[in-house]
Amino acid sequence: METDTLNTLVSGAIWRAEQLEARGIRALQAWAEVSSLEEALAKALPLTESEGRIARRGTVRAALKAEDYVRAYSLAESYCAEEAAPEPLKTALREILKADSQTIASRFPNAMKHHSLTEARELARRFREAGPFGLAA
Repeated sequence: METDTLNTLVSGAIWRAEQLEARGIRALQAWAEVSSLEEALAKALPLTESEGRIARRGTVRAALKAEDYVRAYSLAESYCAEEAAPEPLKTALREILKADSQTIASRFPNAMKHHSLTEARELARRFREAGPFGLAA
């Protein structure tokens, strides 16, 4: 798929996700779609182009908005490991992950007293998938 088409699809997916959120609807699946489309764009665009770096940051941000933390961290790690990855991109990706971690820690201070961020995210994932009684299992 050519990059112009991917850019159009990404823009549309972002618009849909933002519209859902503006109406108070959780848009996890919509942000997951954004992340997938951004990833395709990142694969199509080299790091030497600013759009390629923007797509890589967008992929990670959208994965975090989709609450797919494993994917977000995996993507950030792979983008930082790319041979031509410039230091500003690596720094930006680390800061995106750090900001998300700080947001979660501030939203759930009591959980952070008893659990690591990784454990808290896993509990949140289980709660989302199985409901409140799923945590007891």
